[in-house]
Amino acid sequence: MRRAVALVSLAILAVVALSALAPIMNAQNKEVVLYTHGWWQPPPQRRFNPFAPGAIKIPLVYERLAFWDKVHNKFIPELAVSWEIDKAKNEIIVHLRKGVYWHDGYPFTSKDVWTTFMIYKAMGRPVWNYIDKIETPDNYTVVFHVKHWAYLLLWYLLWQDGMIVGPYHIYGKWAEEIAKASPSQYKSILRDLIKFEPKTIIGTGPFKFQSITSKEVVLVKFDKYWNKDYVFIDKVIMPYITSNQVGWQYYEAGKLDYDCFMMPPQVLNALLKKPFAGIVKIYDLSGFALVFNFNNKWLRIPEVRKAIAYAINRTKAAEAAGAGMFTPVKYPTGVLTVGEPWISDLIKKGVLNTYSYNPAKAKELLEKAGFKLKNGVWYTPDGTPFKLTLVVPGSYTDWSAAAHEIAEELKSFGIQVSLSTPGSPSYWSNSWYLGGHYDLAFDFFGAWMIYPWKGFHRMFIEVNNRPRSQVQGEYFKKFFDHVQINFFGKTITVNATQLVNTLAVTFNEDEQKKAAEELALIVNQWLPEYPIAEKRLILFYNKEHFIWPNPKTNYDLWVNAGGGHLDLLYYMITHGLVVPNPKYWGITVTVPTTTTTTVTKTTATTVTTASTIVKTTTVSGTVTVSKTVITTQYKTTTVPTTVTHLSTVTTTVTKTTTNWAIAGGLWVIGLIIGIIIGWAAKRK
Repeated sequence: MRRAVALVSLAILAVVALSALAPIMNAQNKEVVLYTHGWWQPPPQRRFNPFAPGAIKIPLVYERLAFWDKVHNKFIPELAVSWEIDKAKNEIIVHLRKGVYWHDGYPFTSKDVWTTFMIYKAMGRPVWNYIDKIETPDNYTVVFHVKHWAYLLLWYLLWQDGMIVGPYHIYGKWAEEIAKASPSQYKSILRDLIKFEPKTIIGTGPFKFQSITSKEVVLVKFDKYWNKDYVFIDKVIMPYITSNQVGWQYYEAGKLDYDCFMMPPQVLNALLKKPFAGIVKIYDLSGFALVFNFNNKWLRIPEVRKAIAYAINRTKAAEAAGAGMFTPVKYPTGVLTVGEPWISDLIKKGVLNTYSYNPAKAKELLEKAGFKLKNGVWYTPDGTPFKLTLVVPGSYTDWSAAAHEIAEELKSFGIQVSLSTPGSPSYWSNSWYLGGHYDLAFDFFGAWMIYPWKGFHRMFIEVNNRPRSQVQGEYFKKFFDHVQINFFGKTITVNATQLVNTLAVTFNEDEQKKAAEELALIVNQWLPEYPIAEKRLILFYNKEHFIWPNPKTNYDLWVNAGGGHLDLLYYMITHGLVVPNPKYWGITVTVPTTTTTTVTKTTATTVTTASTIVKTTTVSGTVTVSKTVITTQYKTTTVPTTVTHLSTVTTTVTKTTTNWAIAGGLWVIGLIIGIIIGWAAKRK
């Protein structure tokens, strides 16, 4: 009996020891989870169908043919490994990556690219202004036939419209119908396509879509991802956050690992005291501007718009938005400071109006337009008080603060201004700004491209796929498509739409510069909108949870977050640049190395080449990281050249842990079992 009791006691002791160790052992296998915010709601508010209005498109789920390095205006291979430009044959030949799979297991092929672009054709996407046919000679080659060569054509093909969202096995039937249809039949086909609601979101990216609720989106690592050896994160959780204030709360609680919520200095300084908080301040390649609605008959009058500009102190508005985060615009032209070489002659010759704060000048202009000032209040020529509604998204705390400052300044000047601050999703909809329901509003200018085309395209052509005639009124387009400007002492008539299109297509630098100058003069002399301040974006990263690229030595990399912080996150994750911190996760990660193989191909074409430079560094802790820096060079002459293809030599990525608590525990268990066996043998 005593022996039995002793055996049972020892067995219980072993079980207890194992139970105590279980949480520690499970900790080895815990998921590496990264948190960054999302802004999507589940259907029916948003859609799984990537071609439907309100589609949920997450860069971590979907991929493009190439990543666009907007700082250096270069393209880095993603779903495409290389591309050739053959002007003699009017072709761009794109070579696709092999070994890529959709999240439902189907292989990725050229038919998927064809499907996506054919549906884009029916949707009227701009890329089809420059191409007229797509061929797929094999599973990994796509030939785009060019009808009009354009400076921006590669940007459209590889990046802007290069996000491949239409797998042939799901959307091919609609693409086939479009291929056989006439343009008059496209609407009917699209109506049927838009009704389709897939059960989930299917992409080729590093993470599969798992679920969406009103509170969060959950993505999980895709085991068959073509570059999975560089992805060290098991899951991405994206809490639904649409306001800066809520974002700050997540920051302070350490519940986000990477994000871009703007914040005032006091919030920033408090956050920097947190040991986990890393901050990068980047030039956002954008700013905010005051937009005038031309449906308001008084705002159609140029003198009224100019009077409002003179009545606003841009420096105070920039400081209100965020001291140190916003810089008042020097020359209201729509061209970013980094793009000033495009208008250098205008600056040198002093032909640009700075619209420096000048209430007296504002008063003179309003009186010239027939307005009268009575008891500190401006009255319109109709004899009614001059009242305006200023609308900004309330969740943009920086814009809201600047708008409040501008409203108060205009009130002090005598213009009655009421400020409305709808939620961000509502603001960026037809209900408010995009539907033209405002007198004054805020919008981005510069539009995240150093080359001036994109900023002017947003200003004169469309914003968020809505024509400016919808956003700023029918009169807007009529006026700026036939407007006179003073061009170096000569009065000329220009068409803003044509000038924007010139920037899109011409390869001639003199023509590009002249178009940029004329567009800058249109903005400066007629104020379709009034650029106020340029922005520095605050990027947050959790350095306790992950090791990130050093902002000091990789600043240009971080700047690519401007206008697309999730695009940059995708790039950093898929290139092994976001590494779990071993001090937090208790794991060791070894990143594979990358080599380059150069294949010579002689052909009378213009060829884009991609090269890889591998740098190996060791960071603190037990993580060895091989960082891949990929650069792309462009040739514009039709001569024989060398095509560089990327060849990746991969090794096993190890996540290892030496946990002495577990080792000690196992030793104790072994000792107990040994005692039991020995004691039993002795008794026997």
